[in-house]
Amino acid sequence: MAADDPWAKRRSITLAEIAEREVLVDRRTGTTTADLWPPEHRPKLTPINDVDDWLATIAAGHFVGITPQATVTQYRRDGIVYRRVRDAPPVPVHLVWRRHDPHPATHAAIALLTELYSPGAAHG
Repeated sequence: MAADDPWAKRRSITLAEIAEREVLVDRRTGTTTADLWPPEHRPKLTPINDVDDWLATIAAGHFVGITPQATVTQYRRDGIVYRRVRDAPPVPVHLVWRRHDPHPATHAAIALLTELYSPGAAHG
């Protein structure tokens, strides 16, 4: 959300609260869909086609957005703050590699990601 949004002072928000706002959705790389909400309580979703435009438009204060935790570290931007959506479901993480020609570090990456994303692992 925009850094000057009234919600920016809070530690977390809920999906029901977000349903009262207009949500900007990155159609190309985003994971947010209307399925996060019950059919009778869905927000207006407005599509956009890339993450940079998504961030710039949210920073302008016209919309809010929902994104996985990884975006917080990958896309730090002035004018944007991230707050936890305390009742949002986890986003699935998939790892893909070449079966017959894996990178030398593939097995180490698999082990690390399995440890990080396994049930019971401490998640930020």
